[in-house]
Amino acid sequence: MYDLSKIDLGNDEAEQDTRLEEYFLRTPFYENAMNGNKTLLIGRKGSGKSAIFILIDKEFRRAGNMVITITPDQYSWSALKDYKESGILPEQANTNAWRLTLLSAIVWKLNEENMIKENSHLTEYFKYMNDSYTPRKETWFLNIIEKGKGLLKGIKTQWVSFDFGATSAVSTPLRIVDETQALLQKEWPKGKIIRILIDRLDDSWDASKESIFTIIGLLKAANQINTAMAGKVIVSIFLRSDIYDNLFFDDQDKLRQYEELILWSQEDLKAIVSERVRVSLNLSAKQSSSDIWSNLFSKKPYRSKASADKYIIDRTFKRPRDMISFVRFSLEQAIRNQHAVIEPEDTRIAEEEKYSQSKFKDIVIENQKQFPYVKKLLDSLSGSLHQISSEDLRGIIHLFINKHQISEDTNSIIRLLFIWGVIGIKKQGRAGFRRRGGAHFFYYYDDPSINPLAENIFFIHPALRHYLNISEKREKRSKA
Repeated sequence: MYDLSKIDLGNDEAEQDTRLEEYFLRTPFYENAMNGNKTLLIGRKGSGKSAIFILIDKEFRRAGNMVITITPDQYSWSALKDYKESGILPEQANTNAWRLTLLSAIVWKLNEENMIKENSHLTEYFKYMNDSYTPRKETWFLNIIEKGKGLLKGIKTQWVSFDFGATSAVSTPLRIVDETQALLQKEWPKGKIIRILIDRLDDSWDASKESIFTIIGLLKAANQINTAMAGKVIVSIFLRSDIYDNLFFDDQDKLRQYEELILWSQEDLKAIVSERVRVSLNLSAKQSSSDIWSNLFSKKPYRSKASADKYIIDRTFKRPRDMISFVRFSLEQAIRNQHAVIEPEDTRIAEEEKYSQSKFKDIVIENQKQFPYVKKLLDSLSGSLHQISSEDLRGIIHLFINKHQISEDTNSIIRLLFIWGVIGIKKQGRAGFRRRGGAHFFYYYDDPSINPLAENIFFIHPALRHYLNISEKREKRSKA
């Protein structure tokens, strides 16, 4: 039995968690990202992308490697979205802009580390960029983009020193990028590796054509640099899965082998909590995750005779953030109730007073920029049954569309509700899901390949049921 008041579960936000490295769970997808086998990490918001980003940054710097972290702010994102090249398709123009941005960042990093030879044309390139626009540290990414836009249009005067003896006074965009890359390949410092880590691309994502072209351009540029600069540069991108699902472009199949979809097993989700408890209480490494859960939670059965871990995990979206916040709310409630362990009562109160509303708000916050009607859509489900037929759901959606004059059709709304994790389905256990027999619930994060339009019955996610006043049984009507 533990002293609950001494347990510190850390911060839900990886960027603000000072002890993250102490209890970070090094999963296979972390190892794949760390060694560069997977360079496109895809996961839902709260799935742990930023935690991986932070730990890779720290571990590579500690090993003496060079790291460039890029988290485009609203201004730099806007500059890239506004970028256009005459005579070139937007997708290719953004690819050129990103290639130049990334290659310029590499040149700046090498210069900062004194790894560019004095007589190198890269030195001349750096001097030109530095003299034309000396970047301030907090806005260097935006400055590179602004200068890149100028370079890609062609330089008639200053460019002579960077034209490598060419007779033409104006370089084409692609040629400038290719020449920079060729110089880096030729003069690369022996045995050195640069990791470029790009995160938080969703901060200003609005699903516009400009946003889509910007992300596609980045993915293609990163893949080209990773291929051309293999063994020298590794560009890793951390991207929200719902954004990646909106992208369709030529050669996308070439990225498949580098994709890593972040999905968490039930044991890993338990371990996330266990490791935080272990570190805060300085417990022995010999104590298993199951032992820690047994000492942390009461052995009393939950509703439907579920264990504590199953009850809690079923009410998450299978993400670390959900897991940590629900256990934290339950822990705080147990301390208020002066319980020696977390009782089912504590978890129930935490769910009803805090957790259910917090998950409702999370869905709204994550999607309102692209779908301003998301809150009203969720509210339209209020008061319904947790099990709802396709016919009844379509009826609710039809009324919602007509009332609020929404442009999407019913099928599109059903797909959105499924992708957001609001609705799921029930099926018999299937091979590949590590389940044996019986019926099980599947949500988007369990199996993204499910086509919700082919289903007849849906189930509203348990995490939302209390806040939306969802009933599990149809109340008996009194006789007239």
